[in-house]
Amino acid sequence: MKKIILIVLLTTLLLIIGEVYSVFCCEDPETGQKKCYSTGQCCDDLWFPVCFWFDVWVEPKSRMFTVGESTTVNLYIHNVCPYPDNYDVTYEITAGNPNLIKVDLTGFEYVEDVGPKEIRVIYPRITILEKSATGSILFNATSEGNNTVYNNATLTVLQGDLPVSLPEFDYMGLFVIIFLIGILYFIYKKNL
Repeated sequence: MKKIILIVLLTTLLLIIGEVYSVFCCEDPETGQKKCYSTGQCCDDLWFPVCFWFDVWVEPKSRMFTVGESTTVNLYIHNVCPYPDNYDVTYEITAGNPNLIKVDLTGFEYVEDVGPKEIRVIYPRITILEKSATGSILFNATSEGNNTVYNNATLTVLQGDLPVSLPEFDYMGLFVIIFLIGILYFIYKKNL
C-alpha cells in the first residue's frame, strides 16, 4: 500500500514538473525558423508573447496647447498579432491639474477591425482651459480578443499659450482704436 501511494505521489510530482517546464515549438515570426519555447503562445504556428498583442504610442509625446482651442493629437495602435482585433480606448489625467485639461475621445472610444500588422491612427482632441495647465494624459487601450492585454501611451501637456487675435480686445478698445484712426485720417486730409 505504501509503495502504491509513493508511486502515485512521484507520478503526480513528475507530471507537475513536466507541465511547468514543458516546451512547445513554433516559428519565430521574425526569422521564420522553427524554435522551441517555454513561454508565450503559438498563434497560427507563429510564436508571440500572447496571441493578442499590440503596441500603443502618441505623437507628439509632449506639446504646448493654446488656451481654449481644441487640438488633435495622434494616438497609434499597432496590432502585432496574427488575428484582427478591436480595442477599447480610455484616458486618465495622471499628473498636473486635471481640472484644467479636457480630453474628447468622441468617436474613438472603440476601435474596431484592426487587422494583423495594421497600424490604426485615432485623433483624441485636447483642450486646456488656462495658461498654467500642465499634466500627463495616460491613454489606455485594451484588447477585446483578450481583455487582460492592455497597453498605455502618455502625452505630456507642457503649458498653455494664449491666442493672439482681434477678438481678444474688448469693444471699448476697438472703438478707441477706430476713433484714433479716424482722427488721424481727418488730420492727414486737412494737411493735404
